[in-house]
Amino acid sequence: MVFLFGCTSSINEPPYEINQKQFYDALDEQGNKLFAYVVSVKAKTREQINLNKKLTRSDIERFAEQEHFEESTVLKLQLEDQAVEFLSKELAQRNYCEDKYKINEVLWRDLSVQLRGRCL
Repeated sequence: MVFLFGCTSSINEPPYEINQKQFYDALDEQGNKLFAYVVSVKAKTREQINLNKKLTRSDIERFAEQEHFEESTVLKLQLEDQAVEFLSKELAQRNYCEDKYKINEVLWRDLSVQLRGRCL
């Protein structure tokens, strides 16, 4: 019974943890409002295998199935979608883009995504 509880708690663990959200604003030469929004995640450490004990097939499979943000396009796309939602809320809260906005560029680093755009 304890073993099952341990498995379900690790399954429900979020695949990444948001570390920081930053909003930057600026004006271009024509006076148009520009913005950049950065969302960063914490690096997760890889689960270690105890080489002093005999490994089972399930131990090896569990280790191989570990999904890490830096290696996963699925997790990066999830973060990008989440960053768009956060940006929309941030723009509304700041009352920064009155009508609409457009994201012109998405830049990736190892553990962060930056959305750059302008108000329409």
